[in-house]
Amino acid sequence: MRDFSRDFSLYIHIPFCRSKCAYCDFLSFADDSCADAYFEALCREIRAKGEKTRAVDHIYVGGGTPSIAYRYFPMIKQALSESFILKEGAEISMECNPESVTADFVAAARDFGVNRISIGVQTLSDPLLMRIGRAHDRAQALAALDLLTKSFPDVGADVMVGLPEQTAADVCDTLARLLAFPLKHISCYSLILEEGTRLYDEAQKGLFAPDEDVDVDLYDRAVEKLYEAGFRRYEISNFCKYGALCGYNTSVWQYGDYLGLGLGAASFLKGKDGAFGVRERNLTDLSEYILHGGVGYSEMEEITLEEGMREFVMLGLRLEEGLNLSRFRELFGMDFYARFGAEIKEKEEYLLISEDRIAIRPDRFYVSNAIIGAIID
Repeated sequence: MRDFSRDFSLYIHIPFCRSKCAYCDFLSFADDSCADAYFEALCREIRAKGEKTRAVDHIYVGGGTPSIAYRYFPMIKQALSESFILKEGAEISMECNPESVTADFVAAARDFGVNRISIGVQTLSDPLLMRIGRAHDRAQALAALDLLTKSFPDVGADVMVGLPEQTAADVCDTLARLLAFPLKHISCYSLILEEGTRLYDEAQKGLFAPDEDVDVDLYDRAVEKLYEAGFRRYEISNFCKYGALCGYNTSVWQYGDYLGLGLGAASFLKGKDGAFGVRERNLTDLSEYILHGGVGYSEMEEITLEEGMREFVMLGLRLEEGLNLSRFRELFGMDFYARFGAEIKEKEEYLLISEDRIAIRPDRFYVSNAIIGAIID
């Protein structure tokens, strides 16, 4: 895997959706009546934070549902071109949802410079799609995939396991149909019940009972099918054909710098204001964000050297290839084992250890959070 740890990325948040999914706690809204004002504020923020001295390697446009906001792409592109230097061949990724994939969206995304698309399919079971509150059905997803794979060089899809009453047959059917398209990337996420969502409330009321053992089995079945199709896992939930990993996400996992633009967007910048690093989060109140023209923070935190080391380990161990010990030494000025030697010794049965890398064993990936926690806590 290429070293993305020195890359600089932009994340752009578009917080509007057609409807709110039953599992979603993202900062997003099903009402876009203030979209004009929001995108004016976003462009002001882009211009206010413009960085002409550091070239951008990756742009990731997420949400929400960016594909419903395609008419605003030209103004965002203009603000970016005036404010940042974009490297030649930079990866420009964008999320979309099936119900809003249209010829107009495709044309606008191509003009924006998008060369990597991620579509939120989640499942191709119509009953499950209805159960989790998705705005599309199987037919719309397949039609969207057909259009996208004919229009972009790099298309990936998101799928979920652990959905209420989901079976192995559902997972296998979804993957079999997806893999009939020339996809290069699959993200396979487990359902996480977030407080405040409809599915969380249903689980609390006993309307369905999550079963971690079943979830593990569904994930393992998905991994098996993806490997059979020539995909390889490079991060806990992400699989790709050779060379088609997501540069933006990989840079984040390798502890690269990123600047968040838009409502609630987070930034991480090393060496800022005399600290090892600074983590910032934009305003999260939509009215406040618009009122202040996109300028202002809800949170700002200085990252100490110790915190930085722990974050580096936490993120690096999400990757199948693990964390880079030479990069650790370069960033923190000490040998990795001088800080984490005892913790690694305790957990070495779960790890693959080589001269310059430490990784979690592939058969232990599903419990990686517990292993990482034991190392850094």
